Amino acid sequence: MSQKTVSKDFHYNIQDWIYARLSRPSKSFAGLPPCPYAKQAWLDGAVKTHYLDGKFPLQTHIPAEIENYTYHWPKKTEVVVLGFDPTQITSEELSNICDNAKPMLDERGYTALEDHPNEYEEVDGVWLNNGQYGLVLLQETDKLELARTWLERKNYYQNWSDEYKADVQQQ
Repeated sequence: MSQKTVSKDFHYNIQDWIYARLSRPSKSFAGLPPCPYAKQAWLDGAVKTHYLDGKFPLQTHIPAEIENYTYHWPKKTEVVVLGFDPTQITSEELSNICDNAKPMLDERGYTALEDHPNEYEEVDGVWLNNGQYGLVLLQETDKLELARTWLERKNYYQNWSDEYKADVQQQ
């Protein structure tokens, strides 16, 4: 399978994830979708997908791409989605990469959210993970904080466990 095919498959997988899971309103999220902003960002062309093909070890490739994207943020982009084969890195390794990048991310004004199929994430029975790929989602922290404040006022987090909410919001 060529790199272009894998990248295309990854791109369409993210699109399907956004449409099928993240954009469907749910009572679990106060009538909002699990990610109320994802579909519009996708429609606006503001989501950049980048598949890391495994030519380089993910333990060094992921941090390099996090640093690269946060230094050279693509214009008109809300979210950069780094994707990779989750069998090539553990969920713990992925968490450590994001934790280690946090000081640099904080300094540059970005947040990295991780998603690994081995770390099942759900809220009130609604499954949130992509499930097929390992992911790092990069976003500007200021915009993410504004969205979180708006969601808080809408009771979006009412069914989240305190632990899960704190974990997600500390990233």
